[in-house]
This record gives sequence, C-alpha cells and structure tokens, in this order.
Amino acid sequence: MNNISIEVNGSIITGLQWGDNTKPVLLAVHGWLDNAASFVPLANALRNDLEDGSLPYQLIAIDLPGHGYSDHKAGHYNFIEWVDDLYQIIKTQHWGPVSIIGHSMGAMISSILAATFPELVRRIVLIEGLGAISAEADQTVSQLRKGIENRALYNKSINQNINQSTNRKDNALTLEKVVKARCFVSDLNEEHAKLICNRNLTINADEVSFCSDPKLKAGSLVRLSESQVIDILSSISTACLIIIGDKGFPLIAQTLNLELFCKENFKILTLSGGHHVHMDNAVKTARAVVKFVNN
Repeated sequence: MNNISIEVNGSIITGLQWGDNTKPVLLAVHGWLDNAASFVPLANALRNDLEDGSLPYQLIAIDLPGHGYSDHKAGHYNFIEWVDDLYQIIKTQHWGPVSIIGHSMGAMISSILAATFPELVRRIVLIEGLGAISAEADQTVSQLRKGIENRALYNKSINQNINQSTNRKDNALTLEKVVKARCFVSDLNEEHAKLICNRNLTINADEVSFCSDPKLKAGSLVRLSESQVIDILSSISTACLIIIGDKGFPLIAQTLNLELFCKENFKILTLSGGHHVHMDNAVKTARAVVKFVNN
C-alpha cells in the first residue's frame, strides 16, 4: 500500500494505491464522511490478484475534497460538484477511461459521472448507492431555507470555537471517542470505524484534531427531483454491477425494483452485510469485483 498525493487544478487530492502503477486505474470512491481507508479491507482481499497480475488494474482509492487528507474547499460543499471533482481528477491525471468502485455517496457521484461521461468509464461497481438523494419539487423552498440556515449555524459555531480556543488547548478529543461516536451512528464495527476515523484525524502527542472538513456536515441547498435521478440512471450505458448488503439501506433495494434496472448492462448482487458491505464482507465483494472487471 502506497500513499499518493496528486495536484488537481491547484488542490491536493490524497489517496492510497495498491498494485502495479503501470496498469490501468481501478478507481475507488468512498462515501460521505468516509475516506480512502474504507477500501483497505477490500484491497487486502484483492492483494493476491493485484500482486500476481490476475487483476488487470492498479487500485487507487482517493480522499474526496474535504475528506481524509485531501484539501478542503474554500466554500461549502454541493453534492453535484463532487461529480465535477471526479471528472477533473480523471481528466487531469489522464487515467481515463477507468473502471470505478463507488460506495454510498461515492457510488452516487460515480453513477452520475458514468451517465454524463460514458467515454471515461469502462465498468462501474456501485456499492450501496446510486443516483442521488431526491426531493419532491414542492420541497425546494423548504430545502433551500433549511440548507442556508444550516450553513449560518455552522459559521456561527466556527466563530465561537475560535474565540473559545484562543487562550486554551482543547485536549478532550481522542481517537477512541471519535470511533465510538461513529459506531453509534453507523453500522460500522469498531475495527472498521477506526480505519476510517484515523484517516479523518490529525493525531499528535499532545493533541487530536479533525483534518476532514467540518463543513461537510452542512446540508445541501438544492436536491435533484426523482424524475431527474431516474433520467440519470436511465442514461447509464456502461456495464454496471450493483452490490447491496442484505442489511443495507432498504431504500436502495426498493429503488432496484424500477424497470430500468432490467437493462442488460445492469447486474445486481446481494451479499451478507450492512451499508458498508465492502468492509463487512470484503472477500466476497473482492471476488465479485474480480469476476466483473475481468469479464
């Protein structure tokens, strides 16, 4: 496993790389508040295939802007802009066309990229995520109001924290506390939560602080409508493997009942596991990925 750091239009994108770096890229894109480390169990399960050349790719897991060790955006985050970020990363690094493994939010933005720029995507594996979180048209104003108020609260809290910490150092934050908090609000076990949380923190001898951007928690101002999301998903022509966990998000499984997923290019696989099924069940996920990308 190698740490990588690349410059994309003046910003630094970090990540992890496995395998022969002369081979085409199998790009792994993580979920919201996760980072490249969420693919470590999958990479470990793929290690033999990466090392002996059975997998015709190198695996690169990136930290999206604001996540892990990557640079933060100057302003707030907009979901659809991550699609542009992914496009810029692939284009500036001359990686394309690539095969992509996306998880959760990473699967959403990867599916939109595949629909919009099919020439950049050879094959795509979507794990517990596709399209985008939608909202009804009559929720536009309430969503906008909520998002703007959310950002105002964030800005106020940042200013308060700066004022409060001017004359003192806050040592209350620990990796253990962050891991427990993450386990409490997700399906992650402690081992997997520690992998992710450790890469979202800067840990020194006398201080622990977040290196991921707290602005990530501010709400979206606008969401796509359901008809827009369906248009996106219907436009995917790339060979696509969709993996869901049998204990994953029910809404994703319900969405897969739509007629559009009967198209030949979609394959659906259910594995034992939760929303982070690629961590819970890394071996079977790895087998499915190898079979799919080698087909």
